[in-house]
Amino acid sequence: MKYLIIVLIIIFSKINLAFANNDCDGVLAKLKSECNIVGKSLEKMRDFSEKNKTIDQSFKNIKEKFKKD
Repeated sequence: MKYLIIVLIIIFSKINLAFANNDCDGVLAKLKSECNIVGKSLEKMRDFSEKNKTIDQSFKNIKEKFKKD
């Protein structure tokens, strides 16, 4: 009987910890890439890399930026 109660407590506590909504409030939600600093930074780096794959693309982006200012 004691073991059954302990197992039930563990199961319900795991379900509660694993609950992660879209607002990044859950304990395990902090591990999602869109909820932590590393994931957000990595996404920015991917975006930058996509825009600046070659030296020519980087040069054009810099040139356009100076034209806007």
